[in-house]
Amino acid sequence: MARVRVLEKYCKSCGLCISVCPKDALQIVETRLNAQGVHPAGTVMEAECTGCGQCFTVCPDAAIEILPEEEIKKLVKEKA
Repeated sequence: MARVRVLEKYCKSCGLCISVCPKDALQIVETRLNAQGVHPAGTVMEAECTGCGQCFTVCPDAAIEILPEEEIKKLVKEKA
């Protein structure tokens, strides 16, 4: 199953992605500031994300990626 990754450096914290997420998996991350000086959106409930792509579709800044399952496994291996 696919998952969402927010590219924080492009996020302007408009909240559109949050408003369309059917699983409430995205929220503004109040603990970080990005290069633009705003609190970016982030996936806070990854297990809830279905990879539906609604957030990707509404993001005006192309700050969201949909990662296929194979890519997720690769990223997990790299972190280990």
